[in-house]
Amino acid sequence: MKRKTALRVFVFFFLFTGLINANPIDTEVSAMIIAPPSNDDCANATVLTVNNDYLCNVSTTGTLVDATASSVASSMNSCPNTDVKANDDVWFKFVATATTHKIELKNIVGNITDLYMIAYDAGTTVDCSTMSPINCSDSETNNLSGLTVNNTYIIRVYSNSTATGATTTFDVCVGSMPAPPSNDDCANAIVISTLSHTANYDATSATNNSGFITASGCIGMNDGVWFKVTGADDGGLINITAQPTSWDLGVAVYTGSCGSFTCVEDSNTGPINVVESLSFTSVEDEVYYINIAYPSGTTDQAEGSFNLTIDQTLSIDKIVAKGFTYYPNPVKNVLKMNANEPIEQIILYSILGREIKNIRQNNVNAELNLYGLPSGTYFVKALIGGASGTFKILKK
Repeated sequence: MKRKTALRVFVFFFLFTGLINANPIDTEVSAMIIAPPSNDDCANATVLTVNNDYLCNVSTTGTLVDATASSVASSMNSCPNTDVKANDDVWFKFVATATTHKIELKNIVGNITDLYMIAYDAGTTVDCSTMSPINCSDSETNNLSGLTVNNTYIIRVYSNSTATGATTTFDVCVGSMPAPPSNDDCANAIVISTLSHTANYDATSATNNSGFITASGCIGMNDGVWFKVTGADDGGLINITAQPTSWDLGVAVYTGSCGSFTCVEDSNTGPINVVESLSFTSVEDEVYYINIAYPSGTTDQAEGSFNLTIDQTLSIDKIVAKGFTYYPNPVKNVLKMNANEPIEQIILYSILGREIKNIRQNNVNAELNLYGLPSGTYFVKALIGGASGTFKILKK
């Protein structure tokens, strides 16, 4: 912060013979007084709010504008080049509520956006003269582990540059590891009962509670988060697409039971942020377990958030073998169906899987009346001679 101070100067004119005029002349003299940030030194570190998750809804604003180099013990400058780059350091502090916290610098703007961060353990009685770094980081996100609950931790931030005159501002937040997700364990896998399914999930706090997952034919996996689907009556392909947010994601599909898996299919094509996709042919009424996790059977690594899509490529192969046909598609009001064997049942579903009509009959010809239904996509399931098939129609 800079302040402009106005001074009133009285100018007196004297002649050697005596005072001839003593009228004041108003003159404004501007003086720039440099005021560094309030947290320019360790003793005045700004208190940070500890969030109870990693979303960092509560952040604290920081600035390097007019910040000056702090006079500290040499032990506090043991991170690389701190003694020459920390010429504009500012200080923050928080009290640990867990053994792991994430420190994140966000919304960094200004002429220098590469910031450096040092963490110190100040114990329960803060003494800025006796601290040594416990973590040095050039990353905007710093995961601190092995912390002591109720200890105070000091965070020192400065531009990762020897230049002066930084105009940088930023937000800093302290995040806490959230509780493990509900589907952290295979036994609590989220059941996906309707396909297509698309949703966002967060596996940040997933644990490797059952150890690494190794099934012959599949890549080794961490025990991440779990989902399960059941093969439809008519089988068909089940397609899985998982899009990670800043982490290396793997997908593996198994049959069997928790702790005793048989590999079906897996996908791990790349490192961080690579979208993983796979498809497999499902079997009627078979339960499939889906593990989304870091793809390693030897290294326990953190997961993150991701978007998951699971859908099904429908199949009518079994009823086509019985001479089944249907028309027209798209359809305006009436869908007609024929087969070589009696069509026993016809079920109409919305695109969300809600049953709309259920017709039982026993005839090689059938009609499905769609009159009055909104335009859009629907699914039709037909049962013929103990076989079933599901197909998609478009209502005009």
